[in-house]
Amino acid sequence: MKKIIFFLYLLFPLALWSQDLGIVNGLDSRHFQLKKSKDTIDFILVNGRIDTIKPVLIFCQGSTPVPLVIQFPDGEKTVSVLSFNYRELAKNYHLVVISMPKTPFEAKTEHLNKLNMYVTDTANLDSIDPRYLAANYLENYVSRAKAIVNFLYKQKWVNKRRIILLGHSQGAKVSIEAAVNNRKVYKLGFLSGNPFGRLDQYIRLERYLSIIGKKQPGESQAMINQYYEVWKDVVKNPKRKEVLHGDPNLMWKSFSSSQLEDLLKIKTPIYVAYGTEDFKAVMCDLLPIHFISAGKTNLTLKPYVGLEHNFMEIDKNRDPIYETMHWQDVMDDFIKWVETMP
Repeated sequence: MKKIIFFLYLLFPLALWSQDLGIVNGLDSRHFQLKKSKDTIDFILVNGRIDTIKPVLIFCQGSTPVPLVIQFPDGEKTVSVLSFNYRELAKNYHLVVISMPKTPFEAKTEHLNKLNMYVTDTANLDSIDPRYLAANYLENYVSRAKAIVNFLYKQKWVNKRRIILLGHSQGAKVSIEAAVNNRKVYKLGFLSGNPFGRLDQYIRLERYLSIIGKKQPGESQAMINQYYEVWKDVVKNPKRKEVLHGDPNLMWKSFSSSQLEDLLKIKTPIYVAYGTEDFKAVMCDLLPIHFISAGKTNLTLKPYVGLEHNFMEIDKNRDPIYETMHWQDVMDDFIKWVETMP
């Protein structure tokens, strides 16, 4: 019997155990769990209805350990990472959001810092769970996203010919890798991402802050030189687990590689949207050049002039104006593209 079990494990090493945990108390959404080896992957199905076959839109959130559901002091709950009318969108799509690794599915505001990141010690708002830091690397996120795609593809309530991946910021990078050579993905959305890697955007930010006068040139140059030293250590010790540079070296290594080659491999239609005032995403301006050079025609580019990383307008000091968020416009444009682009 042991030999048979071991043989089955060799045949199906990525087999998942899944569980439908039902409607979230106080929120019209459904909680699912997938378990693979030592990882538990939570995801939420907004509106929670599985009695109707609909297309699926999988949203890959950005960086930081933000729980999927936040409970406010008055008891009200919300899906935390969606800054658009997700209830309206969920009328026509099965809207799915994937959890961050080693992060609670639901948390009260008292366990969050000002950026809504879950903290292990409420007296220390910088106390990020070390298990999350160890799991915070691209290959892990991609494996989790692919597991969700494979699970949804088998569900009777899913239109398996219409599984859409949409990622924002760090999640945009995840969506690319999950779509490469994946025939189950119908269309791909890439929002506010840097296709040339995280280190590129860090260095670009320093030069940008110097140019607009928010940092002295020498200060920015010193920081850029520091990034060079960080990268030397990352290349020398790519699997170092100690958090010496804000994150483990594995995170730096995985998220700093260019994804241009993988973008060009994707055959499914790709929608790229970003704010022109977003230093992290301005390199998207070059994508049409690379796609044209490669003879590729599956790219749609949508720059939002004057908006920043989270699609907000900026003031004269180039700071975001929080009352001017245009996430709804971005999602409306994306859905229109999904439904009209062949």
